[in-house]
Amino acid sequence: MNMTAIDMHQQTPIDAFIRQEISAISALNDSHLRQILDYSKGFLDKVFPLATGSHKDVCSYVVYYQHLLAFFADGSNSGLQNPAQFVALAGSREKPQSLLLNDNGRHVELTICRSGAQGCKDHAGIDDVQLELQDEQGSRWFSMIMGQLQPTYARRQQRFTAKDGADYRLG
Repeated sequence: MNMTAIDMHQQTPIDAFIRQEISAISALNDSHLRQILDYSKGFLDKVFPLATGSHKDVCSYVVYYQHLLAFFADGSNSGLQNPAQFVALAGSREKPQSLLLNDNGRHVELTICRSGAQGCKDHAGIDDVQLELQDEQGSRWFSMIMGQLQPTYARRQQRFTAKDGADYRLG
């Protein structure tokens, strides 16, 4: 019998160790992502509070007429404490791809993608929370989930619809 055939069918102690390490790293990554999402939703609770409840408990967001509604697991819902903070969306009102919030001239974008790398692990499908930063170069965006500045070229091509149905332009 060929030695390579035997090696291919038997798991060595090193293979088992590598599998354990990959599993441990994966668990740490999931835990880290949960912490980042919790922190980001805590930020949303402070800057864009709901009338009742917490962004941490939201299962879905929809736009109803000109209002952002957050739905919870028990079927209840809540709007923003300050409804004027919701300014625009991308995608449909029933299943928005992005929600654009504004606090004193600074935008925050919630990217919703239930099949995204982070969104598939979040109850509300939040894949990213991006903050608009103003500096000498103009408007730039920082991803709270990825922890880095985002390329500006992608932002220029993104189209939003204001809550009244008109086009909404950033910057």
